[in-house]
Amino acid sequence: MSTENQISRKDFLKKAGLTVAGVAVTGSLLSACSPGTTASADTSSAPEWPFTYTKIDPAVAEERAYKAYHEQGG
Repeated sequence: MSTENQISRKDFLKKAGLTVAGVAVTGSLLSACSPGTTASADTSSAPEWPFTYTKIDPAVAEERAYKAYHEQGG
């Protein structure tokens, strides 16, 4: 067996890690581009630009965030 065709454990683990990372990144990019997550082309309900400033009540925001976390699985 020649030493030219052998691969070291370090090189194998490095290449395996790069492969796993590449698959993970590609999978997350593909899931972000799925048809269910795209924005609607209907602009009739789009807010006007520039947005108007609205003061937010911290207690209402806290309650809304709490409910959203528990209802949608945070």
